Parts: sequence; C-alpha cells; structure tokens
Amino acid sequence: MSQSAVQEASRASPAAGMHRRIVGRWYRTLASWLNHRRLLQDLSSLDDRLLDDVGISREDVLWRAGEPFWRP
Repeated sequence: MSQSAVQEASRASPAAGMHRRIVGRWYRTLASWLNHRRLLQDLSSLDDRLLDDVGISREDVLWRAGEPFWRP
C-alpha cells in the first residue's frame, strides 16, 4: 500500500466515525421510539384488574397512548 493511500484512509476515518456515530444515535432513537410504542400497545391490551396490579389506571394508559410515540 502506498504512503498516499494510507494518508487518505486516515483522513477519511474521522468522517466515517462521525457518520457511524450519527447512524448509531439514529438507530438507538428509533429503537427507543418503537419500544415505547410497543409498551403502550401492551399496556392497552391489559384488562383493568392487571392494570390495577401494576398501579396504572385505564385513564393513564389512554392518556399516554394518545401522545405521539416519540415523546417518552
């Protein structure tokens, strides 16, 4: 490998690392949103007795389910 190829690879590395961090952050955010949405769906499927067991009212579940999924 030539010296210029090594120098070009080392210059590209910080940009590639930045892109990987951005994509990783985007992926974690999307996964968090989907997990939040799944949690709200699971809570919505529980009956009132089970919700009472975990200390959540039906009104709380309905209120949270009405919020946008990206809001934790």
